[in-house]
Formats: sequence, structure tokens, C-alpha cells
Amino acid sequence: MLGSLCRSSDLASARSFFDSIPDKDVVSWSTMLACYFSQGRLAEGLAFFRTMTFTTQLAADYVMLVTVLTGCASAGLLPVSCRAIHGYVVRRGITFTMHLGTALIDCYAKAGRLDYASRVFCRVPLRNVMHWTAMICGTAAHLGSEKAIQLFEEMCQIGVQPNEMTFTAILSACGQAGLVDQGRKFFKLMVDTYGFEPTIHHYGCIVDLYAKAGKLEDAYEVIKTMRMEPNIIIWTSLLAACKKFKNFDIAVEGIGKVLSMEISEENGGLYALISDLYAMGGRWEDVLRVRSLMEERNVRKIRGSSSIKVGEPQDFTFPAVS
Repeated sequence: MLGSLCRSSDLASARSFFDSIPDKDVVSWSTMLACYFSQGRLAEGLAFFRTMTFTTQLAADYVMLVTVLTGCASAGLLPVSCRAIHGYVVRRGITFTMHLGTALIDCYAKAGRLDYASRVFCRVPLRNVMHWTAMICGTAAHLGSEKAIQLFEEMCQIGVQPNEMTFTAILSACGQAGLVDQGRKFFKLMVDTYGFEPTIHHYGCIVDLYAKAGKLEDAYEVIKTMRMEPNIIIWTSLLAACKKFKNFDIAVEGIGKVLSMEISEENGGLYALISDLYAMGGRWEDVLRVRSLMEERNVRKIRGSSSIKVGEPQDFTFPAVS
């Protein structure tokens, strides 16, 4: 019942039902906690987790800890919460399983604390490809693509076989730094040496790699030879590069494909991009047509916004183990 209410996104009813459960076990707490995080209620979820640790004798299990760490990582939360949960794991003598170790590494890495992430990584007893992939992602984001490539090559040298997620991470790292030759090498390695069939994510990374480097013909060739239909993200990457490098010839071939697809109302920026490309090519009638299409589909360009977190709780702690 609790899981059903949580899946219906009715948080108020789920919490009311949870409070009515006479003997709550770890599964009940974990289900309710996951409900908070799935709806982006991070602060309430963390407070709920602390309530369990302070008011009950229950100990968090691996599922609950991974849920909390994943929520912290997705929000880019400052490392104070990661450290508090890490301390809870150490004090309880909980073993770093594959999922728990990966979640903690990922949480620290996304918070920008590669020093802490590296410490956890080094202390994991049996490091596997998931731990390496989390470190590669964090290293690419905060220490640069060259460092991430070094880590990838070190992983391969010691005999840990990369998986599809690892190649997505390393191809994305190459795209961030414009390392076209390296990206080609890793894509070929993935297909020819490890025998992976490229997914939409791998193709997206390659298109983005070429597009950002100004190799628009190569990017468009990848799109035409893909084994699946390219998605909106891939087309947007190509069209944005066409605008940046002022290549209307390739852009106009992609615009027709995009306009034939179902574009969500929230993706008004894509219509604006297409309108700008038509204007760049001097096709003013098409500019008006796109603007009219936006009105017909009730699409509005969402204004840019940013957010900051105020008052990170410095006393985010858990009770000591007696």
C-alpha cells in the first residue's frame, strides 16, 4: 500500500499512511524515504532519514543508504551530507558493497570532492567497473578529460573490463575537451575490441564530440548511419553547432527532421534555435512559420534561471553508536 501511494506521487497520503503503520520496519522507512527523493524533496528526505536514526533502534540497510547518497549526488549537495553518511557507514562497520561504494564515490565526485572520492575508492576491498566508472565521471568533471583518460587506461591495464556506461563516460570526457582523435579511438575500441553495440548515448557523445569541434559533416554522417532513430538531444547538439559555426546547409537538412518529431512544450529553446538558424540563412518566411508553429503548439521559450543553496546544515550528524 505504501509503495502504491508513493508511485502515485501522492506524498501527503503516503506520509499519512506511513504514520499510521504501527510497527515500522526498515523496508517501510526505505520506501517512504525513496518517495521523498523521487519527488525532489531532498531536505525533507534527509530530515526523515535523521528522524529514523535518532528515534528508532533501526539501522539503515544498503538500500536506504544508496537511496540517500543517490539523492545527495543528483542534487549536487555540498559534501557535508556525504561525509555524515560516510561516517554513519564507518561507525556502524558497514561493508562497502558494490552499490554502496559506487554511490558514495559518485556523491563525493559530483560534490566536487575528488579527494574524498579517491579515499573511498582506494578503500573499497574489491573494486569493479562501477567504482572505476564513477571515478572516471567525477575526474572528467573536476580534474579534466586528460586525467579521466589516464584513469580509464589504468583500469584497462589492470584487467578491469569497461562496460557501456564506462565508454559513455570516457566519450563524454573527450567531447568536453574536444579530443576528437581520442574519442574516435575509444569508440573504435568499444566496438572492435570489446564488441559493444553502440547505444543512443554513445552515438550522442560522438555527435556532440564532432559538433563541438566544428566537424559538422562528420557529425551529420554519424546521424545518418546510426542504427536507431536519433533523438531530440542529438539533433539539438548538431543544430546548436551549426549556429555556432554558421553552417546553414547542414542545419536546414536537420531542421525538417526535427520539426516532424514530437517536441514537448517545455522545449521552446529548440524552436528558438531553429528560428535563429532560418534567420541566419535569410529565410524570413520560415522564421515566421516557426513562430506561428510555436503559438499553435502553445510553446514558450523558458527563461534562463539559476539557483543557490542557502544555509547548508553544518551539524548534519547522526547519533553515535553505543
